[in-house]
Amino acid sequence: MIILSAALDLVGPNVPKGVVLLADVIPSFLTKLCAPYFIHKVPYSVRIWIFVALSAGGMLLIALTPDALDKASIGTKMVGILLASLSSGGGELSFLGLTHYYGHFSLAAWGSGTGGAGLIGAGAYVLATTTIGLSVQTSLFAFSFLPVIMLISFFLILPRDALRASEANGSRYEVVATDEPEEEPLNDEGSLLSQSGRSFVSAGHSPFGGSMWENFRRNLARSRGLFLP
Repeated sequence: MIILSAALDLVGPNVPKGVVLLADVIPSFLTKLCAPYFIHKVPYSVRIWIFVALSAGGMLLIALTPDALDKASIGTKMVGILLASLSSGGGELSFLGLTHYYGHFSLAAWGSGTGGAGLIGAGAYVLATTTIGLSVQTSLFAFSFLPVIMLISFFLILPRDALRASEANGSRYEVVATDEPEEEPLNDEGSLLSQSGRSFVSAGHSPFGGSMWENFRRNLARSRGLFLP
């Protein structure tokens, strides 16, 4: 949200602000669409370091780029936005997965946190640039250290006994038991819902058979049914 608030300052009045919006939204969306098929193979502690590095690196790249409105500077800023967006999508996905270990209250906290982050981020940028009078580059440089809060939250504040036990036993996706009768799929073979009630990935193999990469491509092709009739 800080990046979207700074859109006009980053690209100037001659570049459509939708460019910044797309650069901020599309990588996050693709991460949320594709990562669930393989991200469970990466331990949470490793993910947090990766997301912090991407977020801080993206913000620093934007902040340290010369305040010029030529193509080179704007292109460099777009790369920084892409990195921050990847971190946002992966971090949101991973912290949502962590709510499995901490009960219903953690899910409410995740929801309020993701919603409040937009309001706080936009407000902090306005406060820094308008009220305090800091430059755009200085403000973004200061905000680039905010991802460190994720490290403090995960490694120092969050109790991780249940998570350690799960990772020690080997992280895996399991079939969710249900008492509801199975319903006939809406479509026959190409439906994304035709395999409802069964996990796509489990302990390194799939109920469809074949390698994980082949199943990832098959499931990704099925997801077209969400967008195309």
